[in-house]
Amino acid sequence: MSKPHYIAFVGTNSVRGSKGIYSVAIDAETFKPGIVSTHQVYNTGTMAISKNKNCLYAGSEGMTFKGVADGGIYGYSYDANGILTELGAARSYGQRTCSVAVNADDTAAYGANFYRGTWVKWPLDGNGAPQEASLVVNPPVVPDAFLTALHCIAPIGDRYVAVISLTEGALVVYKATDGTRVTEYVFPDKPFPRYLEVVGDTIYALMQDPGDVYVFRNHMDENGTLELLQTISVQREKMEHYGTTTIRATPDHSLMLAATRNANSITVFRIRADGTLEMSDVVTLPGETPRDFGISQDGRLVVTCLQKTNEICIHTIDYEHATLVDTGHKLAIPSPAAMVITGRI
Repeated sequence: MSKPHYIAFVGTNSVRGSKGIYSVAIDAETFKPGIVSTHQVYNTGTMAISKNKNCLYAGSEGMTFKGVADGGIYGYSYDANGILTELGAARSYGQRTCSVAVNADDTAAYGANFYRGTWVKWPLDGNGAPQEASLVVNPPVVPDAFLTALHCIAPIGDRYVAVISLTEGALVVYKATDGTRVTEYVFPDKPFPRYLEVVGDTIYALMQDPGDVYVFRNHMDENGTLELLQTISVQREKMEHYGTTTIRATPDHSLMLAATRNANSITVFRIRADGTLEMSDVVTLPGETPRDFGISQDGRLVVTCLQKTNEICIHTIDYEHATLVDTGHKLAIPSPAAMVITGRI
């Protein structure tokens, strides 16, 4: 593939004839997409891409992993055409691994499990292959919890890890080295917390319902606390059920994007100097149920998984006006559920 392009990796639920992970090439000038290859993996609902290596990590949301009642992570290298080569795989010591993340120097990956509520740390070798978990952290016992589950995990620098706990209805911070619990923030009124984004010393926690973003200042290194700075809705008008899914910052940390399934939209916020958010636009998508979206590593493209209509759509980012511009390009993929995108290749 000689023309400049991007590679979008699309994870899918194993329904409707899905073929696992789809490697999609997107022309860097016309933005026209095309499927390059597929790689059969069961129920890939979460993925992460390395910062400095050509490596992709996919979490298995199934109830079994390599014949064991467990979840896990697969590691792959990829070439300029998006062809995947498996590097290795490792158990997650929980089922339905719903969130994976990689630290800044590509030496460790983290995973959160929807069933059992555990989180794990996997060392990555020099080639990026995941090794046997070096840390497995069990959830606390909460007698009245309706579910023992985590929903998202994100490293905070190289010393801490933040998780979204459905068990506790809380944002919880642990030490990344030994799993020691540092602090937590229990969300009021029992919302359904879903997703995390970390930008420097600011943590953004997205509620699935109601559709609010909680913005925290991280004081881990000073006194081990979280300071709530702001709570802001992802929609201009109140909804009965939001179904928000994903929140991600642009690479330059100037904009924050959040997807709402039941509004079929992505909201674009400006990130102020103090880390708080200012709503700029709510962009209606050309399809239904945005389960996930990815931002290209150079910050130019947003590609969204439209799960109900079995397709992905492509937008560019207009930084001046803090909005998204529809390229008019879509691509049929069955039940897309997870998305990561390279920079321009």
